[in-house]
Amino acid sequence: MKKVLQYLEATFEQADEGMNHLMISSERCKHFFDKENNSEEELIDLEALTGRFARMSDILIQKIFKTIDRLDGIAPGTVRDRILQAEKNNIINNAKTFLEIRDKRNTIAHEYELHSLKEIFVFVFQHIPFLIEALKKAKEYSQKFYTT
Repeated sequence: MKKVLQYLEATFEQADEGMNHLMISSERCKHFFDKENNSEEELIDLEALTGRFARMSDILIQKIFKTIDRLDGIAPGTVRDRILQAEKNNIINNAKTFLEIRDKRNTIAHEYELHSLKEIFVFVFQHIPFLIEALKKAKEYSQKFYTT
């Protein structure tokens, strides 16, 4: 159990760093969404934003939620199972939103059509607060493991 707690703590540190980078990208890109066409430099920044968003969703779902389930004695399940359990634990408010985030993460990893990028950028920008809140609540929830 001690090694799992150390892993969770290290993952929270990784998540904090990743969230910081995501917020920097978000700040750089917040004025790009009103434009019809973006410059190449703006597209580079927007793609950095989406990549950072995808990585943060992975850290939360694939590492933090999974480790919390393990510490709670829940057998490893699917991504959907992890998200549903996070909702039951009140780490996230809405499993449907996180399933959409996971789906968009997959789109980000495989999308090459330029006409779809604007939609992806807007989705990412609108859903960053969900990742921020989930990280905060996961840290709060995990405090019980350190006090037992």
